[in-house]
Amino acid sequence: MARPNIAFVESSLADGSFEGKIAREAIAALGDRVDVTVVDYRDLPLLSDDNAFPAPDAALAIRDKFQNADAVWVFTTEYHHSLPVAVKNLFDWLTSPKAAEDKSDRTVLENKPVAITGVGGFKGMFGRIELGDLLEANGMRVFPVEVGLSVPETAFETGEWVMTEGDIQAIEMQANDFLTFVNANDDHEEK
Repeated sequence: MARPNIAFVESSLADGSFEGKIAREAIAALGDRVDVTVVDYRDLPLLSDDNAFPAPDAALAIRDKFQNADAVWVFTTEYHHSLPVAVKNLFDWLTSPKAAEDKSDRTVLENKPVAITGVGGFKGMFGRIELGDLLEANGMRVFPVEVGLSVPETAFETGEWVMTEGDIQAIEMQANDFLTFVNANDDHEEK
């Protein structure tokens, strides 16, 4: 495989988010071994029967980004013991048919490897599990090693989070192992 393209999804698109901080650390860990496409989905409307067909331009543009990606890495937090609604909506668009008459089950996500890294430590586990189940049910190959980083309460109060050396090492290890998984997926796809 040439240098793989990995689509990065952050559950919060706010400047300075903890998910963004983790994503930047993952980009640094991956270095020049990959191309990264950070997916901005803030313009994606809530999927409903009224707007599914024809799909809006924002949905088509998002699908193209994922179609061109070799893998996906999701950086998420949990909201009320679940995954964030905006992330669920993103993956709903990616797994819905392109046209009303399209009855195939194939999506732009099928057989793509996906990694999950979460903010929230043990408490964030519920959202990560739900997200992994959703992605696997939609044909993705979920990387079996997910990372859930604990953020001190003071960081939520101040908006400042200094990652520990252990946090950074966990992301570096996940990045290296996920890249091996992505390259193995390419071998899997060629057979």
